[in-house]
Formats: sequence, structure tokens, C-alpha cells
Amino acid sequence: MSAEAQLTPMMAQYRRIKGELPKDALLLFRLGDFYEMFFEDAQAGSQLLNLSLTARNGVPMCGLPHHAANGYIARILRAGRKVAICDQTEDAKPGKLVNREVTQILSPGTHFDERMLVAEKNNFLAAVCQTGKNFGLALVDLTTGDFMTTEVETDAALLTELERLRPAEIVHPMEATALRDLLRNSGWTVSAYDDWTFAPET
Repeated sequence: MSAEAQLTPMMAQYRRIKGELPKDALLLFRLGDFYEMFFEDAQAGSQLLNLSLTARNGVPMCGLPHHAANGYIARILRAGRKVAICDQTEDAKPGKLVNREVTQILSPGTHFDERMLVAEKNNFLAAVCQTGKNFGLALVDLTTGDFMTTEVETDAALLTELERLRPAEIVHPMEATALRDLLRNSGWTVSAYDDWTFAPET
């Protein structure tokens, strides 16, 4: 019998939901009064958040109280990670699997947590793409509506502009591996998206 076939209905639900998320998002899975993390998320989350890592039936897990979740979420975002919040969408009933759905996916550039925002500083989400030798750069601050675009001609000019504007997160085309490496090697929080989302007609 495969490991997947041995999963409980709840763990199968967890695996299904986790499989639909961006690979770099930590999943906070609501179980009663707690948000739990399992498998590789539990290992990463326990280190990042200084939580006790335990195991049940060989499955690594760690949890945090739902009423304290905002502070933990802020720490995840400050570390440059995405977080998906999966909530129970109905009351628990004996012998029945509770329905759960992802209600939010947050990233360093797409959150509204006032504890992480500085009044005089934008919380920019940046998008970068390359056409020929030039780089297109667009920035938006979802908390203020500020939006700007520019074009630069060299790697150095791009990095200088990013250093000046200090975006919280940068998105780039998935196939742009040289651009990804340039941004990661410079210490930015980056996320890759399908190339078609950067096409001029979209």
C-alpha cells in the first residue's frame, strides 16, 4: 500500500490543498483552536518560528494558537516567505471531515499587516522582465495604490534602481533563469510566475 493510500482523510485533504499552492508557501492548516503545519512545512516552520517540532504517526508537525497567528504570520513574511491560510469553513461534526479552504495567500509584497508597514516607506511589489538588453520594472504598493514603471538598460542599472526603491518582493518570468539568479544573488525575495503573465498583451 502506498504512503498516500495510508493517509487519513484529513491528511489527504491537507495534501490536496498543499498541492494546489505555490511550492514556496507555508500552509497554516486550521485544526480547532490551532493552525498546524505538517511534513516539510512543519520542519521549516518550527525553525523559522521557534516552535516545537513533534510527530504523529511518523508525520512531522508543529502548531500555533489561532488567536496568536498574526504575529507568527508577520515573522514568516519578514523572513521573505509566502504563507497560505487554510480555514475551516463549517463547524465540526462527529465522524465527518470538516471542509477547509484557503482563505488568504500572503507574501512580503501583498500583505496589509500594519505591524510590518512603515508610514513613510512604501511596501512595493515589483515586477521585472527583460526584453533584449533592456529591463522593464513596474512597482505597486497595494497599501497606498502608488504605482510606477521604468526601463533600464543594464544589470547594474536595474540593481541600482531596486536598491533605491527597496521592494519587499520581486516577481519575474519563470523562464528568466539568468534574471532570477541575478536577483537572488543580490539578496532579494523573488517569486517566479508563468511567462505569459508578463506578455504585453496581458
